[in-house]
Order: sequence, then structure tokens, then C-alpha cells
Amino acid sequence: MGSIAKNEVTEDSKRIIDICRDLVKRSGITNAEFYKKSGMRNNYWHVRLRYEAPLTTSDVEHIASTFGLTSLDIYTRALGSDAARAYAASERESRITDDLVEPRFEDLPPQELAASRDMNRNLEAETPDE
Repeated sequence: MGSIAKNEVTEDSKRIIDICRDLVKRSGITNAEFYKKSGMRNNYWHVRLRYEAPLTTSDVEHIASTFGLTSLDIYTRALGSDAARAYAASERESRITDDLVEPRFEDLPPQELAASRDMNRNLEAETPDE
């Protein structure tokens, strides 16, 4: 049997609200512009700013898109510096790993394959460099 959501504002919820508040504050847009772009109503937003209710995942998504971000950007910022650094490191690691994978022979363009058809390749490889 399912349980009813408590709608409580946890410490993580407060951090997410704080990140969103900071985005609005730093952007320099007016409250009216923010409400229009995010689709939030004045009272709804201020209830969350007072930590009386948490932001929903949809709220975070709408706020993020208002500023050209994704909800993942906001959640990552809210996780704190250690977690954010770990996330960034894992992202860099996956990009580095992808960059290190060498292309397969059949994926090489024809101009790079020309050297493998050079009749003098073995002779040139044996010639010492002076």
C-alpha cells in the first residue's frame, strides 16, 4: 500500500531552493519576468522561498529552463562541492575515455589508408634516420 508524501522541506530541499533563489537574484530579471518565464505564481514561489513547501521536480525543471539550464545543473550545484567535483570528474573521465579509443581500421578515411598501400613503406621503415 502506498504512503502519502509528507511535503516536508528537508535540508536537500532547502539547498535546491537556495540555488534557485540565487539564480533569480543573479539574473537581474524582475519578479514579473521570472513568474512569466517559469510559469510560477507569486504566492507559490514565496511559499517555497520561506521553506514552507519544497519545490517539485517540475518546478526545478521550469526554473532551470528559464535560465538556459537543466534540472541536473541545479541538482548538481545543490549537492555541494565534494559531490559536484565528483560528478564533474566522472563526466571528464568518460570524455577522456571516449577520446582515447582509437578509430578502427575500417573507420579511417581513404587518405589515411594510402600509407598502408605504399610499396616503399617497408624499405622506408628500415632506413635509419640521420
